[in-house]
Amino acid sequence: MQKELELVKKFHKKFKVPVAKSPTLISKGRFDFRYKLMRDEVEEYLVDGIESNKIENIAKELADVLYAVYGTILEHGLQDKMEEIFLANHKSQMSKEYSKYKMKKGIKYFEVDIEKIIKN
Repeated sequence: MQKELELVKKFHKKFKVPVAKSPTLISKGRFDFRYKLMRDEVEEYLVDGIESNKIENIAKELADVLYAVYGTILEHGLQDKMEEIFLANHKSQMSKEYSKYKMKKGIKYFEVDIEKIIKN
């Protein structure tokens, strides 16, 4: 994930897109922009990817989704924490149970303490 974040960081620097140095909230305007960008990229996955019925279009659209997400990670200054957050979230997801075509929070399920990771 770090290699990809560094590449997107180069894009941000070239086009003067914000990159926070540490975890932070962003302005409502920037939040709205990032949300719309990610939403639009997911929509393109559906329209240009799935509906085209071509794996190369799907691959391109998935790369665009990741690019938008990585950029949002950078703007929130989470680049140095995201791998740990992702791993902790993965472990939490793995603690879920499967029951009748649905994932659910069973007795072994545990929440991720994201705040602890960010402040550490």
